[in-house]
Amino acid sequence: MIKKLLFTLFSFAIFSISYSQQEATDYISGLSEPSAIINKGNILYAQGPKNLYEINTASGSPTANVIYTAAANFYMTNLTISGNIIYIAEENYDEVANVSFGCRIISIDTNNPGAGITVIYSTPQYVSSLAITGSTIYFTAETAPDANDNFTLQVQKIDLLNPVATIVKNSVTTDNDANDLAIYENHVYISVGGKGKIYVFDIADPTNLGDDDFSFNKGIFFSNQRLFITEGNLITMMTANSSNRTTVAQNTTYKDNNNGTPFNANFRDVVLIGDKLYMTLLNQGKVVTVQDATLSNKEFNQDLKAVSVYNSKTELIVSGLENNHQADIYNLSGQLLATKQVSANDNSIDISSYSHGAYIIKLGTKSFKFIK
Repeated sequence: MIKKLLFTLFSFAIFSISYSQQEATDYISGLSEPSAIINKGNILYAQGPKNLYEINTASGSPTANVIYTAAANFYMTNLTISGNIIYIAEENYDEVANVSFGCRIISIDTNNPGAGITVIYSTPQYVSSLAITGSTIYFTAETAPDANDNFTLQVQKIDLLNPVATIVKNSVTTDNDANDLAIYENHVYISVGGKGKIYVFDIADPTNLGDDDFSFNKGIFFSNQRLFITEGNLITMMTANSSNRTTVAQNTTYKDNNNGTPFNANFRDVVLIGDKLYMTLLNQGKVVTVQDATLSNKEFNQDLKAVSVYNSKTELIVSGLENNHQADIYNLSGQLLATKQVSANDNSIDISSYSHGAYIIKLGTKSFKFIK
């Protein structure tokens, strides 16, 4: 079961924290069917079928700026981010003929979105979710339907340096798309809302597939040792060494409609930035938020006392880590250059492309200066 895997993977002190269930409030409206969301520091990216929005959450007057619009007959299905590069899965679909021509994975440089896209990989299969670790993109793909129109959900991977697909997990489930994909501690987590399950397997040994039940789960997000899950109109959270899921946010304000019957609109995805949760409501065209100081990453920074950094010409090493942390690298002008989750087992960051000069790496509330 996934809970058992979580207990095995996570190792950290238990904090005495009382989490509260709060009502989500409007943050930004007017988006076109926002579903998946990701972040790069304080910058939030929300993806609809046609538009990719950029939102500066540190702004006192945030706006949703369209930085990319999919070409005719292309529709975005999911996205992930590594450093400044966003990777997006798009389906090539002819609405008039009701024919799908498969999918492609593209990349966009957030520092220069006007430069256009780069097509990395194309496939006749439908790609519903993706996540990146290092130079490897994992994604879920459907097999071609059989005579009874049934298909199998697979997990495949490509290397950015040689984008040829390899099947990692031949069969996750049948006849249901994956809604989200996340990688944490060398494990792949697959949210399949149609089955009401999150599946998980070890990258090093994908033969074993664990799962656990979650109600109408659409999006998942890891923040240090916590897993946030969208479960219908609720955001629930799991921490290590606990078999319980705690509800930390809800929506009972915004309603969708089913044949004339209103119901609480369901969250589609979630991220945590600082002490604020951000969630998408697709049919409402909204990003909504909940602020709760108990959710802040700062609670998990006490294990950084022994951390130090050093670098060679090609990589930066973070030593002394006890738990996983997000590492952000900035230049001296304050521009975010890269973001990576680092841990005791994965503590290096590629800086081979950086120019000679001084940089800042930020881990939680601690910052270190290094010179290449």
